[in-house]
Amino acid sequence: MPTTTATVLSAAGWLERIAKLAVRSGVHLSSLSGRDYELVLASAALAFPEDRALDERSANALLLQFLDSAGAMLATDHVELRRTLVDTGLVLRSDFGSDYRRGALQEWLIDAAQELDVPRIAEVADAARAAHASRREARRQAWLAGQIEVTEEAASFAQLESLLATPEAAVPDADQTFMRLALDQAHNAWALSEVPVGAVIVKDGQVIATGFNQPIGNNDPTAHAEIQAMRAAAELLGNYRLVDCDLYVTLEPCAMCAGTMQHARIRRLVYGAADPKTGACGSVVDLFAEPRLNHHTAVRAGVLAGEAGTLLSKFFVERRELRRSGRLPALLAEEADGEGDTEADGLV
Repeated sequence: MPTTTATVLSAAGWLERIAKLAVRSGVHLSSLSGRDYELVLASAALAFPEDRALDERSANALLLQFLDSAGAMLATDHVELRRTLVDTGLVLRSDFGSDYRRGALQEWLIDAAQELDVPRIAEVADAARAAHASRREARRQAWLAGQIEVTEEAASFAQLESLLATPEAAVPDADQTFMRLALDQAHNAWALSEVPVGAVIVKDGQVIATGFNQPIGNNDPTAHAEIQAMRAAAELLGNYRLVDCDLYVTLEPCAMCAGTMQHARIRRLVYGAADPKTGACGSVVDLFAEPRLNHHTAVRAGVLAGEAGTLLSKFFVERRELRRSGRLPALLAEEADGEGDTEADGLV
């Protein structure tokens, strides 16, 4: 268990940190820092009474309720959470393994715990998620309004006549429609200071899952847009095989994401900008063309590549300017040190 020598935390400080953690998704316990790890586990431990023991069924019910409210951001189940609480001593289990009650919290959390309970923590977490969703929707609406405005300004009568005369193959197709939704997800990533890559998964002509880059915010190197979307789709469908699903992403997938698509049996991949540094669909390697693999996802490249590449280029220009001016947060500055000065220059 990670340990910390943190100073005593107030109840307000506890709730403030929980609110920040609550807006994340798919957070693994092992990815949490020592302070956050202890805080999240202590929040779960508060569900257990100090003065009486609970049987295993009651303990599981409390933890399921916690994971459905205050702990909804966690990528774990009640069994793993219960074992972790027991291993850390935050929950005590009888010698027979049938009864559970709250153990001793960390010293820096004891005072604040006297003022808090799980319903109060859940209330703050739910409010934070609602506010976060509202901000994301406002950004989405603002972005869509901008797209509509540009379209309206450009659409003269002569241009409409020209469009009607355009061969059918040149008319924007469904792939472009879904790629624009992926671009919308990429803007969500930028809003959180993540590299703007977005993805959507489509089945039977309908979007069933979305995702955007969140490795920094989630402290998770696997939290690429494609992985986030595939996790959400698998949970929705109740199956790790995403048969008959198509994945749209704004940037050429890396080897990790391409391999995951193969395992998930993604039917078709459509991506925007090529990635000359880590692209695994032909730019560096081409995993989808490897004949020895037993599944071959169909690939279409370059859909709205210009818009996707421009978005990434603008992001890195902004980040370099923030770094030069000393206004880039420390965590992002460390991450940016490995980017080089031509991160987006080769994007197509």
